[in-house]
Amino acid sequence: MPRRLVYFLLLPLAVGCDAPHDSVEAIIRRQTDALAKLPEEDRARMMQPDAPVTTASADELITPGLFPLTEAREVALRVNPDIHAARARLEAALSRIAEARSFYFPQVALTHNSTRTLHTPATRSRFPTYPGTTPTIPDLTGDFNLTDWINLIQYPLFSGSGGSVGGDNTFSDHSSILSATWTLFDGFVREARLLSAKHTHKATAMALGDVERLLVQAVDAAYYQTQLGREQIRIATADEAFSREQLADAQKRFEARKITKADVLNFEVRVRAAQADSVAAVGLHDTGCVLLAELLGLPGAWLPDGIELSPLEEETEAELNPPNVDEWIEQAVRYRPDLAQARHTRAARRENIVLARGQFSPEFSLTGSYGFEKASNMGYSVHDQSAAVGVELRWQLFTGGFRSAQLRRAQAEWWEACAALDRKRLEVSADVRTAIVNLINAQEQVKFHRLNLKSAREHRRIIRLEYASGKASLVRLNESQRDYVGTEVELARARIQLRQAWSDLRAAAGAYHAEQTTLSTDSIPTVSPAETNGNGAAPAPS
Repeated sequence: MPRRLVYFLLLPLAVGCDAPHDSVEAIIRRQTDALAKLPEEDRARMMQPDAPVTTASADELITPGLFPLTEAREVALRVNPDIHAARARLEAALSRIAEARSFYFPQVALTHNSTRTLHTPATRSRFPTYPGTTPTIPDLTGDFNLTDWINLIQYPLFSGSGGSVGGDNTFSDHSSILSATWTLFDGFVREARLLSAKHTHKATAMALGDVERLLVQAVDAAYYQTQLGREQIRIATADEAFSREQLADAQKRFEARKITKADVLNFEVRVRAAQADSVAAVGLHDTGCVLLAELLGLPGAWLPDGIELSPLEEETEAELNPPNVDEWIEQAVRYRPDLAQARHTRAARRENIVLARGQFSPEFSLTGSYGFEKASNMGYSVHDQSAAVGVELRWQLFTGGFRSAQLRRAQAEWWEACAALDRKRLEVSADVRTAIVNLINAQEQVKFHRLNLKSAREHRRIIRLEYASGKASLVRLNESQRDYVGTEVELARARIQLRQAWSDLRAAAGAYHAEQTTLSTDSIPTVSPAETNGNGAAPAPS
């Protein structure tokens, strides 16, 4: 066997050994590079798109001590399984780009074929035949037992020189061919496929941004629920302490025969009611901890010991100012990642129409092959060498309506994408307006409940003094305490609703990547007219 044949056969092995092996680090590196190549207006829709991806567990990222909301968001964005799934879809989209780009390169294949021919018709045998005994074929007309069936099956293969009706000269064919095919023109199908894959990649990146947006919103909701539970525990504990103080005083006055047993029992009921409220508040707090731990990807869905959430701080003046609806809607149109995802999806569907049209065009390909062919054995020599070069024109003239159906389907999917984009625009505007309505409502409730709490506290102080001096009844004292506790609970709920309303508004406007409660249109990046088609309307298909 010549030396060139050895090199020829070892070439695929060398190429295979040089092929890169994917690892988690390689995948993360490709994803980071791909996110860095996104347009600036797309990267602005994502939470820290240039931040490194980590495979560490949440236990390694969370340390005992104060655990603020910003840190909870960061941990969730790094370890939540939904983020990992979205990044896996991004990696798949990157692979589809590489798949579409591969059609621009020649397709090289190594083919080896070894065939052993046992029997051939005498008229097609490549070897000369000599007169001999006419072979006999088993008689199938009589009784046929199992032995006859076995003989009939093995007869064509092992019957020898007298068992074949054709030529019984066995021979071998061996061929080793290295072939290449390079498509020169295919009706711009490759270009459309590549552009569609790139738009799909951008849409997948925006889907990752949307997962981040919804995850941040969910972390905020769980965090605020935990804070609300803690506030209600504080209120219930204070209510229980007040009732116990009144119970102790009532027992002394009952022993002095100044009040009846009913007054003592009243305060016992109040103590148990406060304890029941405390238990309910603990349940609300623990449920919020479970939801938060689940979003953080913690094993067992429970926060580790030593973790303390941030206290409920006072509202700033900016948080109590009503937002500008038009500015936040404009922000949402430019920053919402799901809206950008719908735009890129529509662009990908548009390229699919071009791809379907390209199948009606002819296809030109350049082909070539080099190898060896020989009969009998694989002892190739220079005399067995073969080589060929050719140009192929392939034009599908009739496919039974397959290409027309594909074109109609691509156009229908593009129309669907246009309608989905219009629907998404309406949804974004509705989300922003709904969030602003809830926000203004929460702002007004906070203001009124603060004033009401001051009045309720002063009213309880006066009634308490009057009850101690015998000027007020027990009923009025119970009402004043109940009003005070109820007002304090409502204020805590309103404060949490205010923070949740701001979180919902930032999520609705795509501003979840910034802790901003006021907005200026000067900070909003512009979007090219091609992104929105100028007037925001979807063009008609050609």
